Amino acid sequence: MKIADWQYLQQSLREIDRFIRDAVDAVQEAGNDPTNTLRGLVITEDEVAAYLDHDPMTAPIPEGALEFPNLDFQNSDNPLARLVAAFGLTTLDSIILLLSLAPEFDLRYERIYAFLQDDVAQRHASVNLMMNLLGSSTEERFIIWKRLTAEMPLRQHRLINVVPDPVRANGSFLSHQIRVDHRVTAYLLGDNQMDGRLTQAVQVRPYSAAGWLPQPAEAIQAAMPESPLVYLYGNAEHGQLEMALALCAPQQLTLVQVDMTALVAKDMPIEETWRLALREAYLNRAVLYIDHWESALNETTRMPAPALWQSLLEYPQTVFMAAQDEWEPRDLNRSRRMLRLGFSLPDYRERYNTWEEAVNRYPTALQVADIEETSAKFIFTRSQIIRAVNTAVDLAQSRGELAVKADLYAGAQAHANLQLGSLARRIVPRFGWDDLILPPEQLQQLREMSDRLRYSHVVQDDWGYSEAMPNSAGISALFAGDSGTGKTLSAEVIAKDLGLVMYKIDLSAVVSKYIGETEKNLNTIFTAAQSSNAILFFDEADALFGKRSEVKDARDRYANIEIAYLLQQIEAYDGVVIMATNFRQNLDDAFTRRLDFLIDFPFPDAEYRKRLWEAHFPPRTPMAEDVNFKTISERYRLAGGNIRNVALAAAYLAAANGQVVTQEHIRSAIRRENQKMGRLLED
Repeated sequence: MKIADWQYLQQSLREIDRFIRDAVDAVQEAGNDPTNTLRGLVITEDEVAAYLDHDPMTAPIPEGALEFPNLDFQNSDNPLARLVAAFGLTTLDSIILLLSLAPEFDLRYERIYAFLQDDVAQRHASVNLMMNLLGSSTEERFIIWKRLTAEMPLRQHRLINVVPDPVRANGSFLSHQIRVDHRVTAYLLGDNQMDGRLTQAVQVRPYSAAGWLPQPAEAIQAAMPESPLVYLYGNAEHGQLEMALALCAPQQLTLVQVDMTALVAKDMPIEETWRLALREAYLNRAVLYIDHWESALNETTRMPAPALWQSLLEYPQTVFMAAQDEWEPRDLNRSRRMLRLGFSLPDYRERYNTWEEAVNRYPTALQVADIEETSAKFIFTRSQIIRAVNTAVDLAQSRGELAVKADLYAGAQAHANLQLGSLARRIVPRFGWDDLILPPEQLQQLREMSDRLRYSHVVQDDWGYSEAMPNSAGISALFAGDSGTGKTLSAEVIAKDLGLVMYKIDLSAVVSKYIGETEKNLNTIFTAAQSSNAILFFDEADALFGKRSEVKDARDRYANIEIAYLLQQIEAYDGVVIMATNFRQNLDDAFTRRLDFLIDFPFPDAEYRKRLWEAHFPPRTPMAEDVNFKTISERYRLAGGNIRNVALAAAYLAAANGQVVTQEHIRSAIRRENQKMGRLLED
């Protein structure tokens, strides 16, 4: 704390000292003797008579006996003056605050207040003492009373707390003690650390240099001096916070960010945590940014609590409210305008510019083609792109090299992780096109899928299809075929070819018997995936996307709603959705009509089974001369997944017996595999 601040606070307390000294003198002149050892234990006739000599609701100190402290906060720049200005405190409020603060700065005031209140246990100012000191007439006394009520600035902003006297738990309001919150005391001592009760819910973001500002925000930039309400809607991390910070930069404004979801989750009433969060914004004279605004809304009325909404309307700085969906306030006579700005994922050109800008901050070995390819494949927000480039450069520098295309992909994949909990599992692709053993027609269809996403920016952005055909950027595909025919492997190959992350959706966690819960889970998945461009793989999809049934009861109706909802989500998703099924006939016709690709995976014939057998025994595997894959493939009708299991089992049998894989080892492993499938192996 600066010396000037100490001096100013000390000067203010000297005025309080002078005022209290006069009050002590007045009490003594009135003949009160708090040192009487029987006082409070014995009530004498003279004492009762003295009480009755006073008019009801008047001060015991004669009118005009005390002169108010002479305090000037107008031309000073120190914590006390800033606090008075920030909260719009009157001179009377300021005196009440200083009188309440005195015991926090100097313990001798505790004994003085006990003397003035004729009670050694009353070491802090009570409502009654404050009225006695500052109200020389009945009218003035009740002005003090009014300034100490809950709706007045001192208590509304949690600068003071008026709490029951511990000795008189059920005492009247007059006996309540006035205590100054520790955060306020610390602030006046030069400590502006945030209230510890708000950890993980509130962040103070100091002014930083001007950053990214999209063109649609220019109107809001022009309105910033007028401190508007600004509603920002769109999926998380689409740049709302970055834009708010950029809007604050020209005026060098601090921003206080409030996570409303985290605030509601605190183990305190939301009314209290909200007031504490708002106090932080006032103390920092900051722009207010409320994240997850929807958490503040009533589920039925879609409006916040009246007190919360009113406090926003009264807040003197700009207020940003960020949420996923559009929202409209319902009040008819709102005192402030609410500007609106929607956020969506950037198009290819915006993404390219951001990748290029972020890459050019560092020396790299990246080419224009690398940036173009990354921009097309990863539908990222601006903040994700910047983080991905930072990670790519970190990875390269860890090797002592310049970043290359592989680093850029690794950085992008690192920031495409979805927070889906038990709903999905990330699959790390390990296989390429050479690992796929499929007929030419199926291979060609899979390559067309990969090319469609690779060149999406050309068709959608350069050729204008995104305007002519909305929601046409995504890819939906159905892989149909028996178990083990290569559906999951094919999805992995596409993911590896495109360099995208892949998530396998756990349908047992998604599908719920409770009405509306399945849709909620699906919304969580697609919302999280939207800003990562992840490949979503639904295995055994017929469990979720089966044929719509005739509506016979409420459950049938809601099951059909689930299917319709899923179709909407798939059509709106800009990434790749792959669904696999063993029973194509079980799928709804309306569902299959909306697919971009429908690829049938045939059961492999003898020729393809031979290639599968050969592929599943690595070159270093010791093989006996009697092993004949042509004979095995012709004799045993197994799918690729079963062949994989057999090859692994045969290798372990050989390792435990002779160290060489023989025809008999393979035949024994085939017998075990058939037993698992409930088949008998014929000799």
